Amino acid sequence: MALPGCAPRPADLPPPPVVVKVDPPKPPADLLTCADRPAGLPEDRDLVAQIPRTLRAGIIRLAKAFAANAQRVDRLTNWISPGTCPAGAKSADD
Repeated sequence: MALPGCAPRPADLPPPPVVVKVDPPKPPADLLTCADRPAGLPEDRDLVAQIPRTLRAGIIRLAKAFAANAQRVDRLTNWISPGTCPAGAKSADD
């Protein structure tokens, strides 16, 4: 409880802050492009049998990681500039 003589008066209070909406800067155009999705390895059963199992598993992990990053880039690009990247560009696992 403040004494009436010590309470701030409206003339003593600072003015309220002015609210100004600031839009975030748009990234450069080269960062707003859709991810490139190159063609995969050829599907030849004779060649698959020649790839060692551990190496084949590593290739699959790399391909899945690449697909996840490509989806992330496309989602970010569509979030900043809607409709830029084609919808539904997903990997075979999704």
